[in-house]
Parts: sequence; structure tokens; C-alpha cells
Amino acid sequence: MKVFTAQQMREFDRAATEEYGIPSIVLMENAALRVVEFLEMKFAPLHEKKIVVLCGKGNNGGDGFAIARHLSQHNTQIDVLVAAGQHEIKGDALVNHKPLEIEHNSTRFGTKIIPIRLADIPYHLEEYDLVIDALLGTGFKGEIHGDAQKAATRLNASDIPTIAVDIPSGLDSSSGEAAYEAIRAHYTITFAGPKRGMFCRDAFLHCGEIWVGSIGTLPAQMKMTHTGCECITRKIAHELLPTRLIDAHKGDAGRVLLIGGSTGMSGAPTLAAKAVLKSGAGLCIAALPEPILPSFAAAFPEATSHPLSCSSQGSLTEQAADQLPALWENVQVVAIGPGISRDPKTLTLVQNVVRECPQPLVIDADALYALREIENDVKNRTVPTILTPHPGEMGELMGIKTKEVQENRIETAIACAQRYNAIVLLKGARSIIALPDGNTYINLTGNSGMASGGSGDVLTGTIAGLLAQLKKPANAARLGVYLHGFAGDLAFAEKGNGLIAGDIAENLPRALLELSKPLEPPVNARLWKLE
Repeated sequence: MKVFTAQQMREFDRAATEEYGIPSIVLMENAALRVVEFLEMKFAPLHEKKIVVLCGKGNNGGDGFAIARHLSQHNTQIDVLVAAGQHEIKGDALVNHKPLEIEHNSTRFGTKIIPIRLADIPYHLEEYDLVIDALLGTGFKGEIHGDAQKAATRLNASDIPTIAVDIPSGLDSSSGEAAYEAIRAHYTITFAGPKRGMFCRDAFLHCGEIWVGSIGTLPAQMKMTHTGCECITRKIAHELLPTRLIDAHKGDAGRVLLIGGSTGMSGAPTLAAKAVLKSGAGLCIAALPEPILPSFAAAFPEATSHPLSCSSQGSLTEQAADQLPALWENVQVVAIGPGISRDPKTLTLVQNVVRECPQPLVIDADALYALREIENDVKNRTVPTILTPHPGEMGELMGIKTKEVQENRIETAIACAQRYNAIVLLKGARSIIALPDGNTYINLTGNSGMASGGSGDVLTGTIAGLLAQLKKPANAARLGVYLHGFAGDLAFAEKGNGLIAGDIAENLPRALLELSKPLEPPVNARLWKLE
């Protein structure tokens, strides 16, 4: 699914109204209906709920006013709190505000709708079951001020389920930067398509579960618009799954050479090798320092292994380069990095592999620290290269601070992909895949429990195993990061934050099986969860 900038969404709305004659008030009405439909789906029966709708003076507030009107038809008790004087409300927002201009305790719509100032919001919000955030929309930049900030502060201090309309108030829809006391929503119902800022910087802490609602914006125009950024959804992952002929043998299923390991770090290549095979590849050859071969073989007998030259400290040396060509000539993919160490002689070996290996390369972990010195050699490789850095490793690749990486994740990933002429997977919450042509993909799977040692090694093995099957590196990276996160989500459902990297690897076959099942159509074709 494409990810749009706020400016692109505004252009779609403009075209719908000015070029195709769809009144803007209709778009607002449809937005309100999508939110109400979501509430019916998640929180029914609504007549038993007490809901507060926080409204601003602009179109986002207009959505809130319309939501309140529709909720009143469910006999829901509603309080409408407005962060503006009546004279400040204009346009479509005013049209939807007028029906609410009624006396306290009036029952014109069959329930109590009480417009009051946000300054009067109760200090204790426990009397409400749900909060609708319609304060500030996609045009917001800067800081929240006045009554709106007071309301946001009190709301964030509560545990009440909060549903943001289009985007959480105080979150920049383009950059993802959150203002002080930006609302932390449990759910965000965004309209027409997801906005780029929902996946950058602070957004992960504020958007919660993201749902997309159709409001009448022109789908053909959205389809034709190039955004350069897409979400990797379950539908896409399903379509990318590798297939296997009924008479296939292990060679047909893909062969991977894994280079890594050092004394004390035999677990990293073990996890990566498990992921290679559990993602469906037929054969994994682990080329490791000789001293760790016994522990590797005992931990994972399904993979084969080969000893490489190493130092007395158990790290690979450049002499191992002479042993590798005989191994990589019979595989489709080479993965290097898990557990490999930053010994200078080891990094020299990595550089030799980058220069000489004729196969697609997946480079991870400490092997990434060898690349800045041979940037042009990486860039000039004639076969695909996939780099999988975490933010600290990305900082090393680009010569910048980790903080700068995190503040500009999409831009940094693109710059790295172009600098090294490689597919770059920047790991973290909402991992980013960038291609050298500037296109990017955002992963939607994964959870906090995956912040555990070895998770990255499992990802390396997963991508390498899929690349050996799919042959297309961009597809292997997209499916690999989604599958890895999905396996982590399955593990999290059972073990929570106590899951370990091995649990992710063990759940890869189950994740593949689940993804292979036919996709069920959404209950509401106008409203769907982004997953």
C-alpha cells in the first residue's frame, strides 16, 4: 500500500472537490462514518458508552462534530469539547458544528450533546469510556498551545482508549515529529491512505493501531501518483511467497553459504543458519572458525559446516579467503557477518569477500564495519548486495551519529542505498527497506519483545534463505523483513517480552504457513486495518 505525504493527500482532496465535483462536506461526512464504523466494530454496544470528542476549529474538528452527531443516533452519551470559540469555526467544520449548538441537556438528537470549552475538561477522565481525538489534523506543525495542550496533557495521563481522527493531534504528518504532549492514541483512523509521518521518528509511540478508511478520494488518481514509499502488507507478503515443485530436491530449494562466527559467538551463526533453513531454503553451509565447529554442529545438525582459518583468538583471518571460492561456487547466496567480530584481520577478509564473491551478498553485523573503507568496491559489485544495519551500524556506514539516523530514517536509508548501490534494510520499529533508485518500503510487523540479542542474526538468515529461493533481492528483503516480524509476533503472543531470538526462528515455518493461507476479505470494504 502506498504511503502519501500530507501535501499529496491535500491535492487528492482538492481534485475530488474542484475537478470531480465531490463536495468537501461529503468527504467530511464519509470520514465521520468510517470512525463510527470502527467504533461499532471494536467497542459495541455503543449505547452503553460515554464518549468525549475533543474538537479543534479546523476540518479535523469538523470530523469530530460529525462523529458526535452520528454517535448520538446510537443513544451514546457524548460530551463535545471544543478548543475554540464559536466565532473561530469556519467552513465545513461550522456546518457540522451548527447541529450541536443546543442548550445544555437538550435531546434534539436523542441524547445529551454538551458543547463545552476544552479548558473545562475534567481533571479526572475516568468517567469516559472512550476519547475521540479530533483536535489537530494533518496540517499541524510546531507545538500544541492553549486549551488543546491542557487537554492533551490530561488525556495522556489517563488510560482511556483514545481514537485519533486521521492523525494523532500534535504529530507532524510529514516528518513524524511529535510536539510536546502530542496525543498518544491507541488507534488511528486515517483517511484514503497512510501518511508518511505515521512511520517516522516519534510516530510509533503515538499512532497505535492504524486503520485506513475510504472517504471518496479518487482511487485512480492515488494509484497513478508515484510516492516512492509503500507499506509491506500481509497481502504483499502473501503474493511474494516462494513456491516449490512437488518433485523438488534440496538443491532446487536454494543453497546458502553463511560466513561468520568467532570464539564466544557461535550462537549468532547458529541462529542465522536455522533461519536459512526454516525460511524454506534447502541447504545451508556454515563456514566458521574451526574451534567453534563442534558447538555449531551440536546445536544445529541440519546445517553442514566447513572450517576456516582463524587466529589464536578464534577470529577469522584473511587467509580464509582462499578457502571460500570452492564453497560459494555451488550456492546461490552468500551471507556474511553473524558473530564475525571486528578483528582487523577479519575485516580484511570481509573486504576480500566483497571484492571477489560472484554471488549475491547479504552483509550484517560486524561485517558492516569493513565497508566504509571500500565503499567504491561495494558500489561497483555487479551482483546484488543487501545490507542489514541497525541504527548504530547505519551510523558507521554513513559516518553520522545514531541520533541523526533515527531522526531521518527514510532519508538515511535512501542515502545509504545510493551511496553503496545496495538494498539497505534499516532495522528497528517499522524497519525501512531502501533501494538505490530511491524507492522505499516500510515493514508493519514486529514488536518490542524482539529487542533481544540474536534477532538480527535470524533476520539475516531469513533474507538469505528467501533470496536463494526467490532470486529477486528486493522481493527477498521485503518478504524477509515481514516474515521475520510476523514470526516474532507469533512468538510474542505466547511469550511476551520474554521471547528470545530462537523463538523467532522456531516460528518461521508457522509464519510461512499462515501467510500461505488465502486472505479473508475485510468485513468492511471501506475500512481496513493496516497490517
